[in-house]
Amino acid sequence: MIIDGKQLSQEIIAELKKEREAIPKKIRLAVVLVGNDQASLSFIKQKEKIAQELNIDFRLYQYPETIKTKELRKKVSEICRVTYNRGIVVQLPLPKTINSQVVLNAILPLKDPDVLSEKNLGSFYVNRLTILPPVVAAIQFLLEKYQINVEGKTVLIIGRGQLVGKPAALWFINQRATVISANSKTQNLKDLIKMADLIVTSAGVPHLITAEMVKPSAIVFDAAVVSEAGKLIGDCDFESLKDKVALLTPVPGGLGPLVVAFLFKNLLTLVKQQK
Repeated sequence: MIIDGKQLSQEIIAELKKEREAIPKKIRLAVVLVGNDQASLSFIKQKEKIAQELNIDFRLYQYPETIKTKELRKKVSEICRVTYNRGIVVQLPLPKTINSQVVLNAILPLKDPDVLSEKNLGSFYVNRLTILPPVVAAIQFLLEKYQINVEGKTVLIIGRGQLVGKPAALWFINQRATVISANSKTQNLKDLIKMADLIVTSAGVPHLITAEMVKPSAIVFDAAVVSEAGKLIGDCDFESLKDKVALLTPVPGGLGPLVVAFLFKNLLTLVKQQK
């Protein structure tokens, strides 16, 4: 089955509209972008569109690639101090010259819907946070919707990034799944893919996973976004996998729209906790 993330995200947004109407506060989502990366700008446009649907102000703070870590952290701190900036998102990846975590730590916990500051990450790791990282929330939503119990299942996480790999691995551990984490140095990836009941992949390697590698009963959540021949694709060879696996999220239109929807769900949850 192919998961229609766009349709499902619209259902979530319809519920969020009701939630937003019950909140009298002015809400603004502030997004910080360094440079002019076209893929990042595309993701930001998606966020801006949903913000408009939810009657949430949107502001983009854009800085040149030459900005230094210390200066960018200061800018993020200033943005946080603006009352109406109820949520702050630093669009990743940042240039390699910038220490990303130092910048992300400038986001106040109650204004961090992406769950990327060390304080919120720490609370998430010990199950004391009222929100989940958006990609984890999207995965949880899909598992609940399709009544999939992962206890005792073999879950393969491909990629160890801040946005997908690390939080997903931890969450599945807490769900009592048997979790295997793979990365670019993993030697026996094909064997691990064949073993897996469920795969979450975010390696950014086109055609990394093909039909002959996976179980027919496998569930595959493709969270990668890469450009090939002018098209956005994921890690999965979609055409070969679509008729073989039990569940598959396409790229684009799979996990992506759900992740953005849950970013806004997190934002509204945090706004209710703000004074």
